[in-house]
Amino acid sequence: MKNAERLADRFAAAVAAHADRSALRIGDRCWDYRELDDELSRLRATLAEFCTDLDRPVAVIVDGTAATFLPMLAVLFSPHPLIPVDAASPRSRVSTVLADTGALLWSADSGTDTMSTADLVPGHPRVDCAVLAFTSGSTGTPKAVRQGDELWLHQATELAHELGIGPGAIVAQALPAAFGGGLDITVTTLLAGALLWTLDPRIDGVGDLVASLRRGRAQSLHLSPALLRAILDTDGAGEALRGIDLVATCGEALDAAEVNRLRALTPEVTFVNRSGSSETGNLAFNSFAPDRELPTGTLPAGRIAAGKHIRVLDEDGTPLPDGAVGAIEVHSPHLARGYLCGGELVDFATHDTGGGQRLAAVPVRSHRTGDVGRVDGDRLTLLGRSDDTVKIRGYRVDIGEVTAAARAADGVGDAVVIAHKSDGRTELVAYVAPPRAARAPAVATVRTAIGRAVPSWMVPAHIVLLPELPRTERGKVDRTALPAPRRRPAYTPPATGTEKLLAAIYADLLGIGSGGIGTGGIGADGIGSGGIGSDDDFVALGGDSLTAVTLLQRVEETFGVSLPPSAPIADPTVRDLAARIDAAAPVCADGVVVHLPGTHEPGATNDPDGMPAHSPIVFGFAGAGESALAFAPLARRLSGYRLIGLHAHGLENRGVPDPTIRRAARRFARQVRRLCPHGPYRFVGHSLGGVIAMEVARVLIADGEVVEHIVCLDTVLTGPLQRRLPVHLPASTADTTHAATGSDVVDAEQVAAEHRSTWDLWRTRAALLTAGWWPRPADAQWSLFHELGRRSALLHRLHPWSGPATIVLAEDNPDPGEWWEVIAPEHHGVHRISGDHNGILRAPHVDVTAGIVADALAGAHV
Repeated sequence: MKNAERLADRFAAAVAAHADRSALRIGDRCWDYRELDDELSRLRATLAEFCTDLDRPVAVIVDGTAATFLPMLAVLFSPHPLIPVDAASPRSRVSTVLADTGALLWSADSGTDTMSTADLVPGHPRVDCAVLAFTSGSTGTPKAVRQGDELWLHQATELAHELGIGPGAIVAQALPAAFGGGLDITVTTLLAGALLWTLDPRIDGVGDLVASLRRGRAQSLHLSPALLRAILDTDGAGEALRGIDLVATCGEALDAAEVNRLRALTPEVTFVNRSGSSETGNLAFNSFAPDRELPTGTLPAGRIAAGKHIRVLDEDGTPLPDGAVGAIEVHSPHLARGYLCGGELVDFATHDTGGGQRLAAVPVRSHRTGDVGRVDGDRLTLLGRSDDTVKIRGYRVDIGEVTAAARAADGVGDAVVIAHKSDGRTELVAYVAPPRAARAPAVATVRTAIGRAVPSWMVPAHIVLLPELPRTERGKVDRTALPAPRRRPAYTPPATGTEKLLAAIYADLLGIGSGGIGTGGIGADGIGSGGIGSDDDFVALGGDSLTAVTLLQRVEETFGVSLPPSAPIADPTVRDLAARIDAAAPVCADGVVVHLPGTHEPGATNDPDGMPAHSPIVFGFAGAGESALAFAPLARRLSGYRLIGLHAHGLENRGVPDPTIRRAARRFARQVRRLCPHGPYRFVGHSLGGVIAMEVARVLIADGEVVEHIVCLDTVLTGPLQRRLPVHLPASTADTTHAATGSDVVDAEQVAAEHRSTWDLWRTRAALLTAGWWPRPADAQWSLFHELGRRSALLHRLHPWSGPATIVLAEDNPDPGEWWEVIAPEHHGVHRISGDHNGILRAPHVDVTAGIVADALAGAHV
């Protein structure tokens, strides 16, 4: 069905009316409406080179970065139906989406990547809609909701009115863009002439998200209830939320107690709970101005959305009176058009309205949501699900799909998955049994297999092994006889560097979303906590004797500590095992050295530290505010080397931080000589650590030693270091966009500093004076030492390094590569790789980083 107005038309009108207003901010980059329109036009031209069939859907894998967010917008405001795919989705699910729709696939890594540049395969139906939103289907396979322009245009108009989104407003969105709630706010903001500011806790973690909100000036914040809870639990939340006029959540029910916590931090805020679905769009709004009294318990859905009529039906489909509980059915001309399920078009029922020309042009449709609830006047209360579909962390989950994934796991003969309510939250529990007379599978094996088949939010929170499933006399699973799962402790974020790395190891071995470095407890989808916390128990989570062996190997590889086989049993929680590791770790007295052994040949003789005696040493210098443990993933991939990491004095143990880079270099040089009296030396430095490595090298060379090679990992010259350079850097001959962006970052910091209160400045100064002596949470400590590092960089005069060097730059590094011709004229190469500043030291990008480092170190011997 063709519509008089499409999303592209409304966006073009917004561009014409607001050309010079800011439209989109992602990270440190901002586009006004004219610039954004030009960029999207360029991307659409690229798409047109691959496909001239405007009815063909285009799937875009979205991860929250500009490289994926902009292509999503380009398709959204084009004639092509958009299929937004979250980057956390398993490959099998992406393959199903492409097979069902014949869609082109657009991914950030390969530009526009198509399965075939031919026309649609015969048999694929043509879908006339704006968005194909894939959900979980009742048959255990995904199905797509066909959302027309009429749904989106009506929804955007209503959301703008309900949420106060108008021209010039700054809208902070912390919802995944590929999911309905995030796409809602994206479309609404850009059609209203406001500024969309995207925040992704999966990239930066909750701590950095809170810090960004503290620096920013958002008028409204849009997120999930789970993320709101995580923010409220984070230091600095009050300052971050102060000044925000409206906070809105969607996706799952929220308890009034959480809104009371929000009000305690920012009493003037208006809170909005919005309800809806992919099929219905907006369904209800419940707005709480600062002076409106909150109910007790779960917040009701609220006032029914405009243009939506809700009927409550009994089991026979007969309408019930107000106040009666029954199945919810929605009637509206603004619903989705139907499904695309298994390659078949399924239309929602349409009704003769008799209401005149306007409704005749857009037919009234009906949809049974699967919810149970009641209507009182214009108010809706939702009481749960009437089918085998539940909401987990805001996402609709078909239990049949999860059950199918559990049954397909190796070693599983039978399985049943149920929804279990605990502390007001709904969790999935999988009960699995092995084939008769066969050995039971490991819980970690089952969880990992399910995680490969379904998105992270569909992986059961609990997996219970049973010898066989209990059955009724009719042969059906007796759900009443299933044992209750063991409750996990409330999530407590890992507090120390050791706990963070250990939590990541637990998560990897047990197949659970990690709450480790940079995640702040946010799962792969950015919505729920679901990760490994300090109090999580290895055995209770499904670790067995075989998994424990692997755990001990990983502990030894990562921390250089050999623990007895009983350790994971005697000290099974992350907190206790981390304390045991710290007590046994070979860390020097002032706490700046951490041994991080790489892989080595079995049977090699070891030195007193438990490392291969013959392996050459590589010293790694951490950046500002970084623990040397950040080098652990790199160390594990440097076969044949021992990596010894060094970080700032006072970062983890009590001590006075070094005020300058040269003072730190002299301290590090003494540590290097203590551990390895004579060279030749090999250094790796990440971020500011690259500059420190050069200064340590100068100290050692002055003592007559040889520094064989320095590898600088994403050392950024733009900013503080650039201000006092004693040499002239040439103008870039390449694209200087990155350099401009780097300058913008510095300017943004200056502007933020100017707006800070005198009290904030004095509080920061006091914190800096007590750095290293006053105990603080790990995240606060690292943030403080990052500021100390930035200040030392402002005071430092970086002289060129004349020795051998290799330079590795992340894709978001603002420096032109040719600057290193001046800073390190004898360098052996400048490599720009995928991944952001910290990501190049983490999987999956660390594999490329390790390869470059290994080649550089090997070449140093030639």
